[in-house]
Amino acid sequence: MMHLFSNSMPRWAVLIFALIAFSAIPPEALAGGPDLCLWRHLFHVSACPACGTTRALAAFFHGQFLAAMAFNRNVVVTAPSLIALLGLDILRLAKRYLLKFNPASD
Repeated sequence: MMHLFSNSMPRWAVLIFALIAFSAIPPEALAGGPDLCLWRHLFHVSACPACGTTRALAAFFHGQFLAAMAFNRNVVVTAPSLIALLGLDILRLAKRYLLKFNPASD
């Protein structure tokens, strides 16, 4: 059974929404936004390992790979991981529906 992201929303729906949002919002629109880093504000660190991840993902999904790397180098792991998680969830969902409609084939 597919694990639920929350009580009522499956993870695949959240991932699809996130990928659409990262693909629709230009990274330039995010670059000028406010600094929302909780680590930086709470612990007064100069930068945390996650700073720039949102902008990096937006740049990555717009095909701006050098800009994505400049925002946060973790994007080389984060973006493919999001895509892989979505792919696994879709495969599990497809397998469940195929077994539901064709129970004779295992």
